[in-house]
Amino acid sequence: MDKRSVSAVIAYCSPAGATRHVARAIEAALGEFGIPCKTLDIGKEETRRSARSEVAALGPSACLFVGSPVYVNHAVPPVADFIADLASGADAAAVPFVTWGGASSGVALHEMGSALADKGFRLMGAAKVLGRHSMMWRSRSPIGDGRPGDEDDRQVQEMVATVIRRLTEAGSGGPVSLQDLDYQPAAIREELAAASLEKARAHMPQRTVHGDRCTECGLCVDACPTDAVELSPFPVFNDRCISCFNCVRVCPEDAISADLTKTEEMIRARAERFREAPETQIFL
Repeated sequence: MDKRSVSAVIAYCSPAGATRHVARAIEAALGEFGIPCKTLDIGKEETRRSARSEVAALGPSACLFVGSPVYVNHAVPPVADFIADLASGADAAAVPFVTWGGASSGVALHEMGSALADKGFRLMGAAKVLGRHSMMWRSRSPIGDGRPGDEDDRQVQEMVATVIRRLTEAGSGGPVSLQDLDYQPAAIREELAAASLEKARAHMPQRTVHGDRCTECGLCVDACPTDAVELSPFPVFNDRCISCFNCVRVCPEDAISADLTKTEEMIRARAERFREAPETQIFL
C-alpha cells in the first residue's frame, strides 16, 4: 500500500501539556512521511464531537492516535468518554498513548487499548511516556522534570515509523497484543484498577476562591481543559472538573488557592513504593 493512501487523526486531552507534547511529536513524525492528519484536543465536548466525525470517516489505511494523561491510574474522563462514544465496527488502526507523572501509569493504557479493540480497531502500537507530574509545578524538584524530552520524542517517532510500515507493507507485523499492555504486576493490578478520580477527590486538597482578590480576568476559564469553570461573577466549578488544578496554577492574583503539600508527599511516596520501570515504553 502506498503511504500516500494513509491518513491519521490524533485525539488527545492534555491539562498540563505533556500529552500535547507527545501528540505534536506524533504529528511531526507523520509529517516526515507526508501523511495528512487532523490533531484535536478532545477535552471539550464540542471538539470531541468533531473528532468523532473525523474518526467515523477513517478507512482501513488510516490510524487513530488517542492520548491521555494518567489520572488516578486511568485515562481522564474526556478521553474515556470519547472512546466509549465511538461507533462500533471500526475498520481502522489505532495507537493509544498515555503520559504519566512518575507515581504510577496505572491501568490506563490497557483500558484504552481494550476499549478501542472492542470498537473494532486494530492496535498497531501503544506508548507510555514519562512527563513532569502535573501536580508538582510548585516543587523545586518535580518528579519527571524535563520530560518528555528528546529521547522520549525519538522513541515515539520510531513507533510512528513502525506503525506506518505496518499499515503499508504486507507482513511487517502487528497488531499489538492486549496482554502486552497489561504490564502491571499482578500483586498491585487490582488495587490500581479499583482506584478512581471520584474516590480520590475525597482526599484531594480543597480549592478556595477568594472573591476579594479575583479580578474576573477569565484566565482560569481559558486554562480549564474541560470547560468546568464559569465566572458568576467569581469562579464556579461544575461536574466536568477533573481536578487538574490548572485554575490554581494560572491565577495571577492567587484568587484560587489550594495547599498541595500533602499531595506532593503522597505522590513521592507512591513513586517510591511502585518504582515503575521503564519510565517510557513503546509497545509494538
